[in-house]
Amino acid sequence: MRVTAAVFATLAFAPVAHAACPVTVSAARGAAPLRLSFHAGCPSAGYHWNFGDGTAGDGASVTHTYAGGRFTPALSTDSGTQRLAVITSVALSLVAPRKADYGERVTLRAQVVPKLPVRLGGRLFRHGKLTVTVTQPFLTAVAGPAAVRRAIVVKPRLDVRLDGARTVGSPLRVVAIIRPAHAGSVHVLVDGRPSARVETTEVRTARIVVLSKPRPSWAPVSKVVRAHIGAPSLALGARGPGVVALEQRLRELHYAVRDTRGVFDDAVETAVVAFQKVNGLERTGVVTPGIWDRLARAGIPRARYGGNHVEVDKARQVLFLVRDGKVDLVSDASTGATGNTPLGLWHVYTKVAGWSWVLWYPSYFLRGFAIHGYPDVPPYPASHGCVRIPMWLAPSLYPELPVGSSVYIY
Repeated sequence: MRVTAAVFATLAFAPVAHAACPVTVSAARGAAPLRLSFHAGCPSAGYHWNFGDGTAGDGASVTHTYAGGRFTPALSTDSGTQRLAVITSVALSLVAPRKADYGERVTLRAQVVPKLPVRLGGRLFRHGKLTVTVTQPFLTAVAGPAAVRRAIVVKPRLDVRLDGARTVGSPLRVVAIIRPAHAGSVHVLVDGRPSARVETTEVRTARIVVLSKPRPSWAPVSKVVRAHIGAPSLALGARGPGVVALEQRLRELHYAVRDTRGVFDDAVETAVVAFQKVNGLERTGVVTPGIWDRLARAGIPRARYGGNHVEVDKARQVLFLVRDGKVDLVSDASTGATGNTPLGLWHVYTKVAGWSWVLWYPSYFLRGFAIHGYPDVPPYPASHGCVRIPMWLAPSLYPELPVGSSVYIY
């Protein structure tokens, strides 16, 4: 597309020197189409104007519009024919791409009549061409009194990166930068929500959409990034945000967790073992990517009986604290090595707050059988018949089992 811009200029009327008939012309030069006014200041029976471009007019005052070029008009009156000063009408056109990327090299083409130097920001067109780097949407070429402004829809650069580790529990945020900064504003959506923070609480793939709200003459830009949140393998002795995420997830599922300090200690290990027992997994106490996947899909275990009570599942070697028919707490447990932990419904009949022989905070439910804390709670039946639970948990579970509490063992 060729675009020709016109600049209209008006000069003070001045008589042509040494003319038989004084003539005023509104301008001597300007951008095409150049509309001029001519006035003859002498008496004459007739006035005939030759505008120098192959057209003519009559009258003491006339107007005429010039296309691009240099022209020498003349006036014929009773005093004779006189040549007037040269009129210069500059026709400039500039051809540029409609769209370009920010920083892209493009070639501009300019045509000018009459032949004059054409410049853009101080740079000279050579043979009608100029190659520039696009950094803004508006370009203005100048040739003498003519100027042409062209608009290019510029597509800015959009840089998107993820700051942080793509592992469960690690802080992860989206950093999006539009270049140049004045091209518009940036909006980030993570999984459909306006946020620059990526949730890393579980193994998953986050969908990140970055959009720009462009300023005039800048094109909109967008990017879609998928961030896979991987699972770190964790075992006894591990530390860090991955362990915090593990502790928080186990607590959400109501497994007994001592704290969420981000240290994989024996309490975290027994909670992992309890989860593996409930879900029929190998009882390793090690968190692998497969365990992370099961943690993400798992729900809170279901109680077998209604009301408030304790359930001990000998097959899975776990203890459930049940409130209103729902599991409120899941603990790792170890029952009788010979299978002698008695099945049935029992009731707590006596308790000891502290040590009772080698039993820590025991709640007795039948003869010498009790639920109690013990230093060793292996992932298999190992007691003399009692229900072992972790030492650290026993004092907090103790007040939840008042005398008369129901204990179901199955």
